[in-house]
Amino acid sequence: MMKEPSPPSISALVVNHNGGQEILKCLEALTQQTISLEEIVLVDNASSDKSPDKIRASFPQVKIIQLEENLGLSKARNIGLGEISSDFVIIIDDDIYLDSNCLHYLLQAQSEHFAAIVCPRILLYPEKKIVQCDGAAPHFIGTMILRHAFSPVVGLDNEAAEVQACIGACMFVDRRLLQLSGGFVENIYFYFEDLEFTLRMRSLGHKIVCEPKALVYHDRGSGTPELSFRGRGTYPTRRVFFNIRHRLMMILIHYKIRTLLVLSPVFLIYEIATLGLVISRGWFQIWYQALKSIYLERKKIMARRSFVQKNRKRRDRDLLSGGELPFAQGFLKGKMETAAVGILSWILNSYWKLVNHWIG
Repeated sequence: MMKEPSPPSISALVVNHNGGQEILKCLEALTQQTISLEEIVLVDNASSDKSPDKIRASFPQVKIIQLEENLGLSKARNIGLGEISSDFVIIIDDDIYLDSNCLHYLLQAQSEHFAAIVCPRILLYPEKKIVQCDGAAPHFIGTMILRHAFSPVVGLDNEAAEVQACIGACMFVDRRLLQLSGGFVENIYFYFEDLEFTLRMRSLGHKIVCEPKALVYHDRGSGTPELSFRGRGTYPTRRVFFNIRHRLMMILIHYKIRTLLVLSPVFLIYEIATLGLVISRGWFQIWYQALKSIYLERKKIMARRSFVQKNRKRRDRDLLSGGELPFAQGFLKGKMETAAVGILSWILNSYWKLVNHWIG
């Protein structure tokens, strides 16, 4: 008699940085899954809140890789992936809590759709009634449009669907394909690492599916100090730096020369608008430092670009989308900024509609 094929193995990879009580809730949810995990690997990015000690005490089965300095999200993930050999890996942030059936639905969707990446429906916690997103799309200007962002979950479709991108808070990934694609870009160490990765995977010909029956909850807590923004208060300057720097890096890595040429008028308009905004908010030095850092890392960027362009199987016009310019809730200040962005968005999208069929 022929042996039944063994079920695919799944590991979890979590990156922690001062996760406090949230990381304990995150790990508790992982241990309560209806599908058993082969292992849980946690990479600690130099936490100072003693959370690794608390994890060891509460979850001795978790393999902890403790780093002496904060190396950024992408490098920490790559380090963790180097310790994992399972067929699939669920990559999650330290403030994400999986519903007990989440892995079941993610694996089922992967099997049915042959997807390289499956993302869940992410709900805001503790309400559990508002969708943060369930999938995403790369905006042609180089940012990410969140699908069903901040919509009530009631009435939304529950059928799995192919999407163009997803956020990095929770991703169920074919580990082998992830490794063959080159892992995460380590000099995009926070923000846009998910857009770059999912755009690369689709560019290489792989499929991304959202399974809305797989639910996870994203804690609304304070987030990472000096980086997270919860819609009110001062926008963190480190986040400004990363957003400027990593958006441009992502464009330089992925967009074909023809795409850059065709879209150059709207890029010029957008960069002028960005410069006006950073000057008005006192961020000019941050903007300058972001551009300088891109220049200093130009060789690494071009090496990554060479890999992507050599191996890509899809055209830019099949990967990019138009739509309203996406901004974090609470980022725009007042009616004047909101109106200006509305006009800018209309101009950029009007041009996109005219020229997207010329994009390579």
